[in-house]
Parts: sequence; C-alpha cells; structure tokens
Amino acid sequence: MNKMKIVEMLMVPILLIILAACGSEANNDDTGGQATTENGGKQSDELETISVALSPFQDVYSIHVGIEQGFFEEEGIELEIQETDWAGGNDLLVGEQVDVATAGDSDVVLQNSNGVETTLAFPIFYFAGAGLMYDDDRYDWQTYDQFLEEGLDQEEAMRETLEQVKGMRIGLNTSVSEYTSFISMLDYVGLESDDYEIIDMSQEDLPPALLSESIDVMISGIPQRLAVQKEGYATLIDQTTLPYTISHNGFAAHQSWVENNHDLSLRFLQAIFKTFHYIEENPNEAFPIIVERMKDVGTEITVEELKDVWNNMEYFPSSKEFYQNEVLDENGDFYWRDRFERVVGIMEAEGRVEEGSITNLESLHYTVELLSE
Repeated sequence: MNKMKIVEMLMVPILLIILAACGSEANNDDTGGQATTENGGKQSDELETISVALSPFQDVYSIHVGIEQGFFEEEGIELEIQETDWAGGNDLLVGEQVDVATAGDSDVVLQNSNGVETTLAFPIFYFAGAGLMYDDDRYDWQTYDQFLEEGLDQEEAMRETLEQVKGMRIGLNTSVSEYTSFISMLDYVGLESDDYEIIDMSQEDLPPALLSESIDVMISGIPQRLAVQKEGYATLIDQTTLPYTISHNGFAAHQSWVENNHDLSLRFLQAIFKTFHYIEENPNEAFPIIVERMKDVGTEITVEELKDVWNNMEYFPSSKEFYQNEVLDENGDFYWRDRFERVVGIMEAEGRVEEGSITNLESLHYTVELLSE
C-alpha cells in the first residue's frame, strides 16, 4: 500500500470527527427561540439539569451572575432557562412544563387554594420596592413624606396620603405581591379597597398605561417604577413605610419535585446563597452582568440604579445565617409566617381564595424544611 493511500485512510475518521463536532455545535447554537442550557459555557453529562422559567426582572436575573461565576456548576447543576413573563412562568410551573419558576408568596397561595401544591422553596429576594407612582404635574397630591414633614405620625400620614386617591384608577397586577401590599396599606389605616378602581394589568403594560393617562396610579415592579421615574413621575408612597408589606419572592416548585429531588434542591439553594454572597462582595463585577442580561431582553437598567435598589428596595439572602436570623426568627425583619398569614388573610377577605382552603403554611414555604437539613 502506498503512502498516499495510507494518508487518505487516516484522514477519513479525522474528517468524520470534525464534521460531527461542527454539526453538534450548529445544533447547540440553533435554539429556535426555545429554552437554552446555560452553565458558564460548559456542559457535562454529570451535571443535573433544572429547567427554569425566568422573568425579565433585575432581582431574579441575578442567577446569571451565579451561572457566569460557575456556582451552579460547582453544585453539579446546569440551568435550562426559558424566558417568559411572571404570569407565564407561573402557568408553565402549574402545567409542570418547568421544574422551577419565578414566583412570590401571593402566587403560591393562589395556586394552593386551587389544589396545585406549589411552594416557594428557593428564596431570592424580599421586595420593598412597590410604590404608588403618579404624574405630579397632573395631580396636586401631597406625598407621604410631605405629610410627615407637616408633623403627622406614620398612620395619619399614610391615611391622608391614600385618602387623596380614592376613586382613582389604580393599575397593578392582582396576581402578584404588589396587590396584597396595597391592600395591607389600606387595612392598616382603615380604608376599603372598594373605594378604589383597581385595574388588573400585566407589569409590562403599566408604564404605557400611566404615560397615556389610562390609569391614574401605577404599582409595579422596580424596572417599571424606574422607567416612569425617568419620565419625571413621582412616588406618592411606597411599601417601605410598612415593613410587613414586604413580599417574599424567588423560585417556586411543586412540593413533590422538591421532595423527589431533595439533594438537588439543597444544592440549588446553596448555589443561590453563593451567588448573592459574591454580588455583595463584588458589586462592580456582578452588576454589569445583570445589566447586560437585562439589555438582552429589552429592559434598560444601569449599574448605578442597581446599586440604589440592592438591599435598599430589595433584600437578598446571601447565607443560611441571614435566612435564620431575618426570615425564620419571629423577630427578624422578614419573618416568613407573618407575611404568609397576612397574604392568606387578605386574599380570603377579598374573596380571592376560599376561607380555610390554606391550612399548612409550612407547605407554602419549603425553604423552612430545606434549611433544617
């Protein structure tokens, strides 16, 4: 056999390997708008996959920091992310199309009242950023801070502030925590929700509705609040005035999924704690990652805005100790039982859930069980 023939025979398997690799790479790049697997650029058959319905908000987008820093990979996890809005993520979770989804305390209360056994198993943030946004050129209202400056106490200032907007069109998403936070404010000062025209809208539709004067007041997530602030709109009052209105949010899963994937759930929670610890220690490296990822889905937020939000409007658990001291301890700033009892009570009073349909609060917040491990 001549040398040329030998070379040709050796080249065939090499060429086949190269073609196979190129074909595999092309398949990986062509997501067709479907869910994508992200693991800091690495993939491994040894990693366990968690499918995630992820909403375009700066708080939950923090997991991209953990992905890029390899914290999920360190815990033997790769995340298969499906981009969706908040409500759509909950629909995917209820329909068992994903393992976990961005959700809040109000979401799991509603779902459990309808016989769907979801649980807020993986805490991400405690949301204190909901504010009543309005056009101060259009309405000559006084803000809560202005009433305080006049010498009114907290309760009097809240009541006077909220009295001004009776009969107004209040735009918010009634399936998320901003709704129960607003009702908590009214309850605290003895006002009735029937005195307000509450208009149920998706988070994304709120800023255009406020700018077009289709609603008078907007209560939303932080990206929407920042968007109208940039247009000169003012904050009438926000939920930092009443700590127990602070909502608990993160990733929810079916209770059965957490129980059947107990070790995986513990590792997922550990990766989340690692991520937030890194963000606290390295904000200048971490925040640009979130900003770029938000830009990819069409939401503009700056590093400076994130610095103003982080642990000011939203609070993030960076360790088991934080969670034990602030969430599990009844004297903590974010004691979980007070918040869940209040959400259930409000939804029963408003007719959103049947009275007595929620009896086991611990089942709604499986982190209590996970941290005991």
